[in-house]
Amino acid sequence: MDATLLPDHQRSDMATDDITTDFTVPFEEFYRAEYPGLVAVATALVGSPESGEDLVQDTMVKSLMRWQSVQRLERPGGWAHRVLLNACTSWWRRRRTEAKYFGLIRRSEAIVDGPSPDALAFWESVRRLPERHRMVLVLHYAGDRSVSEVASILSVPEGTVRSDLTRARAVLATELGA
Repeated sequence: MDATLLPDHQRSDMATDDITTDFTVPFEEFYRAEYPGLVAVATALVGSPESGEDLVQDTMVKSLMRWQSVQRLERPGGWAHRVLLNACTSWWRRRRTEAKYFGLIRRSEAIVDGPSPDALAFWESVRRLPERHRMVLVLHYAGDRSVSEVASILSVPEGTVRSDLTRARAVLATELGA
């Protein structure tokens, strides 16, 4: 078995022939040499250049964090590819879990048709009313509040609420052609 793919505790048991003695390989050189191939592999596996580059960056960070031991391997690039393959597997596992979750949510949520064009036109007209008329109408119809409750909420007399409702209805009737 290739020593680059074994955990540290098993690698130490293998013959020293598998481990190079040159400890002076600079990380930058490793990065420049391995990065293009890693990106190609990751992009091919996950199907997205952006996600592939993210996974490669994570792999390179892991390589840098363990560089003292990684650089001693016969093939540090093989180790990086193994780490990348594991990262791609985890990436796909997360996507499958997300897809299952969102599928369950979609099935459990009731499908409701959107508002009708008439309703959209009505509420657009309501939004163009003067502020107090708009608030009175919305509280009364959308908020399902009585005239006395609307009067209490807005701190105005009930007669003012009735008057505002009458005026707002008249404007809407004219505007909507009812």
